[in-house]
Order: sequence, then structure tokens, then C-alpha cells
Amino acid sequence: MNMMNIKHCAIVFCVLFAMFLPLCVVAQREQVGDAVTFHDTTWYDRGFDVYIGGGMFWGGKKTALFYNGSSYNQCGLDYLFDNEYRLREIQEVVTRLYPHISMNDQIGYDERDLNMDPHYNLGSCVTLGARYKIRNNWGISLSYTFSRLTVTNKLLLTYTSVSGNQYRSPELTLMGREDRSMIDLSMSYLFSGVHRIVKPFIEVGAQFNYAKVKKFDAVLLDDRNNPQLTLTLLDPYNGANYVPGVDMQTYDVIYGGPGFGASFSAGLKFVINKYVSLDPTFYGCMSRINLEIYGSKYMTFNYGVALRVVMNDFFFQNR
Repeated sequence: MNMMNIKHCAIVFCVLFAMFLPLCVVAQREQVGDAVTFHDTTWYDRGFDVYIGGGMFWGGKKTALFYNGSSYNQCGLDYLFDNEYRLREIQEVVTRLYPHISMNDQIGYDERDLNMDPHYNLGSCVTLGARYKIRNNWGISLSYTFSRLTVTNKLLLTYTSVSGNQYRSPELTLMGREDRSMIDLSMSYLFSGVHRIVKPFIEVGAQFNYAKVKKFDAVLLDDRNNPQLTLTLLDPYNGANYVPGVDMQTYDVIYGGPGFGASFSAGLKFVINKYVSLDPTFYGCMSRINLEIYGSKYMTFNYGVALRVVMNDFFFQNR
């Protein structure tokens, strides 16, 4: 995790703390009679809770390797450099951005220069869920979480100069974007007797996930980081060789697909009243994401933090 992500996390947790402190003070000032009513039964006896929330999400490093450009992956730089027309487009822009390189120079890339330790950027997530309280603090939860992840990698292109002189190598930027949907079916337990206001809880269950690569581009930038050429590494022609000026059939090729895993959550329920609570939650999952990396698909650990706004069935009965 880089320093920017650490700063973002620190800011978010400070905001959450600032939100929870006054809520706790207000809740503690409620009348004892009301407190006994909703602290004794409302949040752990039979009934339904529903919640909506959002927060931050970190994807596992293993699947980020999908976006390093290797020819051993489903989508690699060979898709561009093995096509004479795409290669010429790259050469034309490179010679314009780097005057010391000519069209007679051989431009390519070396697999050894690819980033073998990539990571996803800090992502966001939204979640919807419901919990059926069985009794005695136990419950069954069903939740849906959507997360959008991005990846950025850079590499230096190689070139062989006809003159024999070597100067600054051209830089290529790889940008990926991935959407994930996660459905979790979990058993949950609320430690209702710990405190009348703050109640820890845990959830453990099974996960079904679906990942889809939305974008994977190779970009040549100028000195001001303005894109001068953007080429996709996703093959819309389903293996057919790209030829400019030809009416080629395109396909909706899906990179990704369904996967599975196990998930767990842990958090604190801050009881505001007998209708609503705020639940800061840590979420983790060990998931098999359906992305092929170097010929294999891996289990990878992903995690996130979120703030849930929870409403129980008393909230709806009184509306």
C-alpha cells in the first residue's frame, strides 16, 4: 500500500470517528426505559434488518498481474506488436514524441521489463444487504457488493537505433479497469451483551462473484501526460487479424466470468435508537476470480472497509 492510500485511509477513519462520537453521546442520553426495550430485544430477537453502505476496496495483487501486458496472459502486448498495422501506429507516434527515434528503428518490448509486482489502485464499493435474525443473536445475511477497480502499469519500450546511438527509451502506460460483483450468504452473530450502545458482530459465509474487464488500454503519453495514442488490448475481433479500412465483424468478448470463494466480516454496531444503527465494517474474502494469469486461475485475498446504515423491521412498522 503506497503512502497516498495510507493517507486516504487515515482521513476516512478520522471522519468515521468524528461521526460516531456524537452519535454515541446522543444514544447514551436516551431514557433508560427505551434503552432496555431496544437493547434487550430489537437488535437480536427475530425479525429483519436491511442495510445499505459504501466504502473502500482493495483487490489482491495476484489478479492484478492480468494487466501487466505479458504475452502469456489472455490479453498481452503481443496483440499490438505482432500486428503490422498497430505496430506502425505505435512507431508513428513514438517517432513524433521522441525525435531521436526514426521509422527505421525497430520498436518492441521485453518481457523482463514488465511489472511483476503490480497492484490495484484504491477502489470503491457499494453494498446492499438483508439479515434475518433467527434468535439468541444468530442470523442469516444475504448481501450484494459492487466494486470498481483500476490498475496502472508502466514499461519502457525497446528500440534498436540504426545510428547505433541510445537515448531515452519510449514509455508505454497500461491502464485497466475491472468491475466485480459479489454475493455473500453468511451466518452472523451479534455480541449484544457487550455494551448497550456498541455491539460487535461477525459474519462468515460463502461467496459467488463475477468479474468483468471493462477496459485494458496501452497509452502513449506526451511530456504533459496527455494521451497521444490509445489502443485496446481487448480483442473485439475474436482472434481475427486487424486490418484498417476493412469492415470487420466485432464480438462482445467477455474477459472474466463467474467465480467463488469464502468471506467474512467483522464490525461494530453503533445503536442510535431502536430503528437505526451505523455499522463500520471490515470485509475480507478469499476468492477465485475468473481471470487467467500466466495460464492459471488463482485464489486471492481481497478486503475492504465500509460504513453500513442499518434499519430493522421496527423502522418500517412505524412508517
